[in-house]
Amino acid sequence: MSSRGVVAVTLAVNAALCVAHFVVWHLTGSSLVFAQGADSLMDLAVGVVLLVSMRVAAQPRDEGHPFGHHRAEPIGALVTSVLAFVLAFEVARTAVAGIATGAVAIVDGSVPALFGAKLAVKLVLLLALLRRRRGRGSQAIDATHLDTFNDVLATSSSLVGAALVRAGWPSLDGWFALPVAAYIGFNGWSLARESLRYLMGEAPSAEVLGRLRAAAAAAAGVLAVRELRAHFVGSVLHVEVVVLIAAGSSARQGHDIALDVQRALERDALVGEVFVHVDTGEGKDGT
Repeated sequence: MSSRGVVAVTLAVNAALCVAHFVVWHLTGSSLVFAQGADSLMDLAVGVVLLVSMRVAAQPRDEGHPFGHHRAEPIGALVTSVLAFVLAFEVARTAVAGIATGAVAIVDGSVPALFGAKLAVKLVLLLALLRRRRGRGSQAIDATHLDTFNDVLATSSSLVGAALVRAGWPSLDGWFALPVAAYIGFNGWSLARESLRYLMGEAPSAEVLGRLRAAAAAAAGVLAVRELRAHFVGSVLHVEVVVLIAAGSSARQGHDIALDVQRALERDALVGEVFVHVDTGEGKDGT
């Protein structure tokens, strides 16, 4: 299944869970169910934005966007992060109001049953994503995997909270909703921070730069890599590299070596555009 297919399946699952949670919340008034419903709504929004942004980012470059549409993904994530902050605030507000007023929710058997079903679905999805990551991964798969893993932890906590409420501690319904609100807010902050990195053209990690430098140095005819710079343009890297080749090399040889370096760097999944400069070591910068 393609990355887009995995995201689409996850989206359908989250849509069903979102509807189920808000139906049960309407019937019970449980802050814990509302919190989990908001979490599923957040997952649903992320899935929609991810699908749309992946489709836009996959469009070929055109006259108005000569380097493609790769900024679509981080822009979509930034919009989603705003929704996360709003949902986190609303969940926290509802939980605090319930605690302050001493409101007692009707946490019947439908609540733990719903949480148990969500946990089971998320565990199956997590296993499927782990298997998918063993093949050719993608940023979309990695993001979906991390979100699903966090959902497993948050749902497990809510399941414990529902069990305690049913065991005779009704006030815990609101208290256990607060960690879920914090979790939603944290996810929003993580999304915003990551998208801003991409939109502001941040350089990749030293590990990625080292990997790219090694790939360029391994190309046939390259004596040394004099300089390599890279920065994110949307979700992909633009790389500029200066390589040293043998003095006296012909223009044709220089062209072929530069092409080999470009192809070597473009094999990296993060790289979207490569600019290669060839130096023969002659002139004032020669060695």
